[in-house]
Amino acid sequence: MGKKKIAVVDLSQSDTPKLKASGTRSQKLKKAKQSKKLEAPIPVKPIEPKQPLKTKAKPQAKKVKAKKRIKHSRSKRYLAAKTKLDKTKAYAPKPALKLLRDISQVNFDASVELHLNLSVDKLSGELELPHGTGKTQTVEIASDKTLTKLKNGQIDFDVLIAEPKIMPKLAKYAKLLGPKGLMPNPKVGTITDKPEALKKKLSLGTSRYKSEPKAPLIHLVIGKLSFKDNQLEANLATAISTIKPKNITSAYLCSSMSPSIKLAVN
Repeated sequence: MGKKKIAVVDLSQSDTPKLKASGTRSQKLKKAKQSKKLEAPIPVKPIEPKQPLKTKAKPQAKKVKAKKRIKHSRSKRYLAAKTKLDKTKAYAPKPALKLLRDISQVNFDASVELHLNLSVDKLSGELELPHGTGKTQTVEIASDKTLTKLKNGQIDFDVLIAEPKIMPKLAKYAKLLGPKGLMPNPKVGTITDKPEALKKKLSLGTSRYKSEPKAPLIHLVIGKLSFKDNQLEANLATAISTIKPKNITSAYLCSSMSPSIKLAVN
């Protein structure tokens, strides 16, 4: 058998036109480069330590500064009147009213006020003073004319009386009348089938009393300083007897801008 001839290719030499045409050298060079890339070590990035997550600091609550109580400064006239009172003493009605005239030093006809601390809550009723309060109050019976005034936002009365049949029409103005305490209410006695009789009664001095919603207190006006002593005494006695002494823990009498005088209720 004949010997096979083996062709030796020198890769160091430049490609001949024949090799270039066949692409033999180029393929071998590519394979060599790929093998070198595989053999080269893969660079490993160092692991950086994890940084702690930044948490948002909670906003601190603002400190609310307590408002300083401003002491109400009294006039020299008020302080001088206060020295005439004995704080440890409860005065009988007659001497209390006499003392009230002495310490009341104003240039107008001041109202005489009665302030009561109660032993019960939610006390209310009707009070008819024999000589009135000295204040004339305008009492109106609800009508179509009243509805027209309310529509225009006009209120020129102190008490509003209504018949049951007109209440659905008045309900439209509850937000206007309610906050002023003028909305007719069966509990107050301003809804009635006989409005004319009630109007006459209220015009003569009959009024409603009601303790404060959050405290057992009642504040009443029982007349004016221009009233005679016997008129004020009669009004005071009527107020105490109507509310009843058993419901009263303490009572104080004063006029507009005067110190208060403690009353002996029993």
